[in-house]
Amino acid sequence: KSVQYYGLLAAAGYVFDHVRVSRAERAERFDERYGTMTAGKLYPWQLPDLHEAAVSGEILPYEATPAWLIRDIIRSIPITPADFTFVDIGSGKGRMLLVASEFSFSRIVGVEISQELNDIAAANIQRRSNTATARSRYDLRCMNASQYEFENDPLVVFLFNPFGRDTFDTVVSRLEASLRRHPREVYVAYLNPRFEKRLKRSPVFRRLHGDGSRLRPWRRYVVYRSMN
Repeated sequence: KSVQYYGLLAAAGYVFDHVRVSRAERAERFDERYGTMTAGKLYPWQLPDLHEAAVSGEILPYEATPAWLIRDIIRSIPITPADFTFVDIGSGKGRMLLVASEFSFSRIVGVEISQELNDIAAANIQRRSNTATARSRYDLRCMNASQYEFENDPLVVFLFNPFGRDTFDTVVSRLEASLRRHPREVYVAYLNPRFEKRLKRSPVFRRLHGDGSRLRPWRRYVVYRSMN
């Protein structure tokens, strides 16, 4: 399946990724600590509701971001979280949303194309959030990210390599258009930034900082800020 959808190089990394992700989850024990189910790596052909859409190769595997890395990235952004809405594009099982809730963002939005993964995220939020008030901060959208209309609030937008080049270009273009209509402070945190060139040539964003090695792309990230 990896060869069919992503080519020989992706297939070569299949076993390595399985071992890497399993070791990272055992070390962090996020789900064990919080009673959630966010771990693992899921390929689109393993999700029945994505089977046909997966053929395009634009939908990339779900992988939970290490919680420590999410915290490091958020702390590196010079903002007061209460003034911002947090948006995770490709929110999967919801780990990034749960960690973002530790930072008192005004709202936390998850955009996920798979209904199955979106339902798992909702269940994880239910387990982790003890009150209706805490749960009301979340807004889960089951939809194609290329059709998502960004809120007019100041935003922190996270992407962990969720889709291919064409979809990434569409999402960035929609965010640029939103900023032209409603100028505001927006940060984009992009993990495993395969298509960073699209952000580099954007007339709307400038690179703020980044970290990580190209030899470990799953831990490498860049942060861009809107120029307004």
